[in-house]
Amino acid sequence: MASYTVNRLLQGVLVLFLISLVTFFLIDLAPGGPSSLVNMESTAAEREARLKQYGLDRPAPVRYVSWLLGAVRGDLGTSINQGLPVARLLAQRMGVTLQLATYALLLTTLFGVVLGVVAAMHHNRWPDHAVSILSTIGMSVPNFWLGIVAIILFAVTLGWLPAAGSGTVGRGFDLLDRLRHAVLPAGVLAFSLMPNVVRVTRSALLEVLASDFVRTARAKGLRQRGIVWKHTFKNALVPVISILGLVTTVLLSGSVVIESVFGWAGLGRLAIDAASGRDYPVILGVTVLVGALTVLVNLLVDLLYAVADPRIRYG
Repeated sequence: MASYTVNRLLQGVLVLFLISLVTFFLIDLAPGGPSSLVNMESTAAEREARLKQYGLDRPAPVRYVSWLLGAVRGDLGTSINQGLPVARLLAQRMGVTLQLATYALLLTTLFGVVLGVVAAMHHNRWPDHAVSILSTIGMSVPNFWLGIVAIILFAVTLGWLPAAGSGTVGRGFDLLDRLRHAVLPAGVLAFSLMPNVVRVTRSALLEVLASDFVRTARAKGLRQRGIVWKHTFKNALVPVISILGLVTTVLLSGSVVIESVFGWAGLGRLAIDAASGRDYPVILGVTVLVGALTVLVNLLVDLLYAVADPRIRYG
């Protein structure tokens, strides 16, 4: 297991290198790239100073090597628009994204797995059809529209929950206040992602329920509920862990739409602001960070496979 983990981490480092390399040169070559920051109507001296300020007076390979050496030390450059270190901006926004992702993942896991089990236990009966309809609605309704409807209903009309922000300004850290602000965005995210978990859980459980050992358990007189939770659920965990890993990656990448609708200053908002403001060091930093999170989540998912299914062993 240890050697497998080390090998996967080394592969992850290679993946991050390739991500940074491709992103850097795509940004450099794309129309409206870093060179567009230089105003061609300015004087030659001003243009030269601007080029030197952003390091554009050096060849792209030299600039990439310089950035890579800094990234190894934790220096991802400086934001063009905000004048702050990119690493500091990422750390600030990552906390907000982690908070929202944690709440949404808990809701998605809880309701997705439970509804998937209910649908499998009542296969082709009305609970199964009801869960299927709910899942279809969750996959079909755009989350930005659902977010706006949730704000109008629960924040504006009923006044039960705050409409935007991750906390009340000037209130400091208040757990109850943070939870109230997270209910709407986390709920909308969970409703949009939950159908994937429901369908995978239902399919995996139905496959296991058709196994010989389940028929034997039924022949012995065991109840359906006991068979599902004590015998079959563990055997259906591997695909469920896979889809939850995918959901986690999506959440940690920053939910751009939901963060914009509910005014959460997370990674998604940072990426959008950087792209619209041509803040290329921030774009590169966000891309590398999301890549690193994806690598770590995939590694964790692979390790959880072995925990869920003892038959899986890594040499």
